[in-house]
Amino acid sequence: MKSNTSRAAVRPAGACIVFAIAALLLAIPPAASAGTFGKVVSIGGQGADLALDESRGVLYVANFTANRIEVVSVADGSVQTSFNVASQPSSLALSPDNRYLVIGHYGNFASPNAPRNAITLIDLTTSGRQTFAIALPPLGVAFGVDGLALIVTSGEFLLFDPVLGTIQALDTVANVSAKTLPQPANNYPPQIVAASVVASADGRRVFGVTDTILFTYEVEGRRLWGTGYTSSPPLGPRTISAPADGSYFLAGWAVFDNKGLLAQFPDPSGTLNIGSHAVDAARGLIYAQVTQSTPGSATQSGSGSGGSTPAPSPAAAVPVLQVVDADNLAVRERLLLPENLAGKSVLSSDGGTMYAISDSGVMILPVGSLSQEHRVEASVEDLVFRGSFCDRRVTTQELVIGNPGGGSTDFVVTSLLPGVSVTPNTGRTPALVRVSIDPNVFQNQRGTTIGALRISSQQAVNLVKDVRLLINMQEPDQRGTLMNVPGKLVDVLADPTRDRFFVLRQDTNEVLVYDARNYNLITRLRTGNTPTQMTATFDRRYLLVGNDNSQIANVFDLETLEAQQPIRFPGGHYPRSIAASANAILAAVRSAAGVHKIDRVDLASRTATELPTLGVFENNVNINTMLVGSPNGSSIIAAQADGTLLLYNANVDTFTVARKDSAAASGAVAASNSDFYVVGNNLLNSSLVRVRDFGVASGTSSGFAFIDQGGLRTTAATASSPGVIQRVDLANTSTRATRLVEAPVLGTAGAVFTRSLAPLYSRTAIVNLTTSGFTVLPWSYDASVAVPRIESVVNAADGARPVAPGGLIRVAGRELSVVNLASRERPLPTALGESCLTVNGQPIPMVLVSPNQINAQLPFTAEGNVTMVLRTPGGVSDNFNFTVLPSAPAVFRSGTAGPLTDIPTVVRVKNNALVTLSNPIHRGEDSLSIYLTGLGRTAPAVEAGNAAPQNPLSTAVIEPTVELGGVEIPVLFAGLTPGEVGVYQINVSIPPTVPLGMQVPLVIRQGGSTTTLTVRVID
Repeated sequence: MKSNTSRAAVRPAGACIVFAIAALLLAIPPAASAGTFGKVVSIGGQGADLALDESRGVLYVANFTANRIEVVSVADGSVQTSFNVASQPSSLALSPDNRYLVIGHYGNFASPNAPRNAITLIDLTTSGRQTFAIALPPLGVAFGVDGLALIVTSGEFLLFDPVLGTIQALDTVANVSAKTLPQPANNYPPQIVAASVVASADGRRVFGVTDTILFTYEVEGRRLWGTGYTSSPPLGPRTISAPADGSYFLAGWAVFDNKGLLAQFPDPSGTLNIGSHAVDAARGLIYAQVTQSTPGSATQSGSGSGGSTPAPSPAAAVPVLQVVDADNLAVRERLLLPENLAGKSVLSSDGGTMYAISDSGVMILPVGSLSQEHRVEASVEDLVFRGSFCDRRVTTQELVIGNPGGGSTDFVVTSLLPGVSVTPNTGRTPALVRVSIDPNVFQNQRGTTIGALRISSQQAVNLVKDVRLLINMQEPDQRGTLMNVPGKLVDVLADPTRDRFFVLRQDTNEVLVYDARNYNLITRLRTGNTPTQMTATFDRRYLLVGNDNSQIANVFDLETLEAQQPIRFPGGHYPRSIAASANAILAAVRSAAGVHKIDRVDLASRTATELPTLGVFENNVNINTMLVGSPNGSSIIAAQADGTLLLYNANVDTFTVARKDSAAASGAVAASNSDFYVVGNNLLNSSLVRVRDFGVASGTSSGFAFIDQGGLRTTAATASSPGVIQRVDLANTSTRATRLVEAPVLGTAGAVFTRSLAPLYSRTAIVNLTTSGFTVLPWSYDASVAVPRIESVVNAADGARPVAPGGLIRVAGRELSVVNLASRERPLPTALGESCLTVNGQPIPMVLVSPNQINAQLPFTAEGNVTMVLRTPGGVSDNFNFTVLPSAPAVFRSGTAGPLTDIPTVVRVKNNALVTLSNPIHRGEDSLSIYLTGLGRTAPAVEAGNAAPQNPLSTAVIEPTVELGGVEIPVLFAGLTPGEVGVYQINVSIPPTVPLGMQVPLVIRQGGSTTTLTVRVID
């Protein structure tokens, strides 16, 4: 390894390796659960290493302080027996044929004691053993597929042949120091030996980590690769693990492949003796306990616009096993442990059980049987409650508290906001919980109040994620359609040539791709760990994503939305911000060396290179730097939190401007095609000199987008206040301000710059990243809007005028809404797309709004002569008077069969197909389901806008009759269709006495109302 060894700084900003490591402080909530995952096996000493012998059903554990090898039964977790061995067994390995156990003894005693460094060989078939003294302390041992054991010492690599009992020097290693014994009482094996070695399950590669080197040994070619490093904090936990094929490895808090660091756990504490990990490549998972640092111990604060909460110190932290995705460390689940893990872990061959060194000795974790454990989770991440100028009713939503494995587990739900009630707030899974919001408590709010439902359990082994409560209250002048997207959203970008846009969700490490025509989610693109910013390449072919905890930038093909080979950055460089010009792609990186840089990306080779200088300026930037390129590719502005501004000019391919006119900068960053730039509240010219101050009267800067000769600017006072969007005229000081339904995202100490505005390529709408997700505004959101006008109200089934309580209706008119929008919410909202429809002053649930049509549901209390009024941002409509009958059955004409459309929705139960001329009714053997609206009130009653229940069924109060060809036929059920809103069904059976024919009348009568259609009947 001599010629391959180099020195490399490994210092996180939280953790960094030339590997470098960033800092996002992830809060561990208070221990709200009493259940724990895993069984502890106490060994009466301190475990240093382990090996799994599945052929014998045992686990060998090196008891470092008791000088023995514990043999633990994997069947019941008991210590079957022990092998007394030489002093300080610190590492061990089992040969591929399960015959030999090789033990390394770290007996590095200083004077006056003689060193006792040795290797013990135990033949498990004959129980014979030999001990070989070696000069240097062994740091780790692992068997390769060739049946030889690689022994790593403080000065050399040795190959040990257990059959011949011979030791051969393979290579030397420099700069590895070994602690001498004895050590102070508060030291543990991972701190004393400070090394770990592991072989991939296929035996082809061996990986190792010490305080100063990382190495890989290729067994079949007997080749060693390694690098020296320094790390602050240390690479803790001091353990190493790898997938079965050895394609990458984890050392401490970082993931490496043969090209460098791939990803890292955020803000690690570096504690060597707390934590562990194991890789299950078959399931694409990593099981890991990696402790986080105490607040302020990292060299930088958290990243992302959502901020962070300090984590407890490692000693005080609740032991938690994270289940994360192997490719980018996105957290799937957090499991409570009975005690801390403390070293090496191994997985059973089927991935079902994880065995780990722990504080007491060993912990056995049935990771493949999580479905059998008590766990609790909520069915949704967010609950969004929307109030409006016309709706002050108590609003209720439902969520299911369940156990992912399907079992029964206790839970308690606690609201952290006043005005919120939960019923029931205790119970056992699965349970339907109703969360109610009294809007009167929030009546003085004009934005979105953020709260949480905290879920705890006495049995659950997992840390249950809070459900975020978002309570939005707005007035008619507040514009925008709010679309809920859970999670921590940190960037938004419109596709430069296609009608779609991208939202960067940092907590799940993904790009969310949305269709700009209907705002539906198209797909999710997986990023590196802790993604921070996106950019499109100037040729519009690729989407690039920078990451704060991965030394790569992700590349996605904008045509196919497929992941491409990522961009590798120099060791220790983390691309936090990335931007493209016509001549260069630049990235502002957080550097492990502590001096943060701007790198240049070579897209062809998928590599990045540190710029030697920034023109005549030093390449030394603030860790909190945002890069934004102009749309025409002429320039890239670099805004830094310390107030320094830089400008890259693509024409001369260098930085031409550097200014520092203020002590700090934050907020929006934008670049135009006409040599204007925006940083925070300042409009800058081509020399980055301020030419205009937008002021702070409307709040903190959030987003800015240049459009033609003007721009759009968003601000907010706080995250819970109304946002403000302004149309800016660059030629003069005029601005036009409009209130948003909620605040745009605001910067935090770890990410002071924000990009929250994305005007769509088609110029149909403007997407704003806001508190609850994103808010959509029409392109001409501030144009004068006409007063709405209602022209007719008919039922939504066949378009006739009779309507009934609880029935679905279609309202026709003009200027009914400023957007086209449909809702899938349950219950249906009473304010949709800035439109609110009332009947006799009562807001009614709406399914769809558009400029000329609204689909809605009448309240069950509406009857007789009623008055409808529509409120929109354009004003209040004139009264529209109409009559609601007690019943008005109308069959839906929405069925299709081949080329046929507008078919009545009468379904033969026998084949679940619509009744048509080619699928006629068979008398004497058929039963039918007729789907319709307008059957009126039901028992039990169902609140308008809510889905009908399954049990008990909600039956029509006024019983209908059905005739086929003049013959009354039996009605089996008449009432609301379970799971649907405003949709009824009548189930009938067909007697043998009904007449035959091509057009036999099917008549439904209810009260004084009748509806008729014709069907074909045959024998």
